Amino acid sequence: MNKPRWRAACYCGAASLLCSAAPRGFMHCHCGQCRRLSGAAFSSWLSLPAEDVQIAGQAALREYRPTANGQRFFCAQCGSHLYTVDARMPEIIGVPAGAVLAAEAGGPAIEDWPTASGHYFCSDGAPWVAFASDGLPRFGGPEGMTALDA
Repeated sequence: MNKPRWRAACYCGAASLLCSAAPRGFMHCHCGQCRRLSGAAFSSWLSLPAEDVQIAGQAALREYRPTANGQRFFCAQCGSHLYTVDARMPEIIGVPAGAVLAAEAGGPAIEDWPTASGHYFCSDGAPWVAFASDGLPRFGGPEGMTALDA
């Protein structure tokens, strides 16, 4: 059995990343920063081990620092957000799940995706979105990590 390869790319293909190691996590973030930077109700994130990630097309990427700790890298040509690093967790590269390529394009098979650990920063969630009854735990409060009743 082949080990899944985690490939992500910007929309135009000028920049991409490859990781052959297993993800360290998968989660849904409802914080205001993720919402505003993605333009969506929430962002789903795959946490990949930084030491196993290779970036191609680095020259096409630009950096945005939304906080003192965070760096978001996006394509200067198409604007796609490809990955994020956080100084507090240098061992992880956060990849927006929507940037991960489908199996037919060299990404992982659907059965290789981990189950999401939960919905985080729910207290900061978009007021116009109802949470799905997906059975995942929900977390909120000021730090976004306090367990909430479903």
